[in-house]
Amino acid sequence: MTRENAVNWADAWIEALEAFSQPGRMRRGRRFAARNKIRRLEINPGEVRAKVKDSGETYQVHIRVELLDDASWEKIIDKLASQALYSAKLLSGEIPPEVIAVFDEVGASLFPTDEALHASCTCPDWEVPCKHVAGVYYQLAEEFEKNPFLLFYLRGRGKEDFLSALRQQRQATDRDILDDEEIFPSPPLAEVLDIFWDIGPGMDDIRFHIAPPGTALPHLKRLGPPPFTKLDLVDVLSPIYDTVTDTALDWAYPKSQKAHD
Repeated sequence: MTRENAVNWADAWIEALEAFSQPGRMRRGRRFAARNKIRRLEINPGEVRAKVKDSGETYQVHIRVELLDDASWEKIIDKLASQALYSAKLLSGEIPPEVIAVFDEVGASLFPTDEALHASCTCPDWEVPCKHVAGVYYQLAEEFEKNPFLLFYLRGRGKEDFLSALRQQRQATDRDILDDEEIFPSPPLAEVLDIFWDIGPGMDDIRFHIAPPGTALPHLKRLGPPPFTKLDLVDVLSPIYDTVTDTALDWAYPKSQKAHD
């Protein structure tokens, strides 16, 4: 995923929380997080716990987030698996920005809403979020920027489980495509020998567009690491595929033609 199309997951998380949190308290939380007072941050499905140091006291912060149910996850995975580009990026360890819209489409926001998030702190401040809770929000933002798959984990689906389900659904989708192709089989060769080498009508109207794929090595990334070797095949084969792609483009579009165009 190129930087211009990437999501800043830290900003996206904070923006979602700011939609229903008091701005002044969020600003206090940002300043507090910058002082490195948050200790032992633990992220688990449906909850976050942290110990926060402040003026010689240690406070316990507990944030609960509603988990997405299995039916929602199935719809999300099905939609993502239906798009080869999304699947390839996810299986290569990237989260495309379109994922946010996919969650919204099935009625299961990736980021928690006001109703889906509940926070508490053992400090005397009864307002939510207090500066300790808001500070943990900002600490979480840093964690999500480093590893966006933690957002999935917080909503109930770990990275490996998610990618395994996505891979299985993608393989099922590929099988369905092959089955559809078999509905229109090619005629036996013996029946078309007389016209096999004839050029069909309208060939002059066919135009070809040759370009590198949007995602490098999509098939290898979609299938995942093979079980028969510890080699990183994506890393090993990337230079070869790049060379083949460049050569194919040179054959398809000679330099003289490129200069003329």
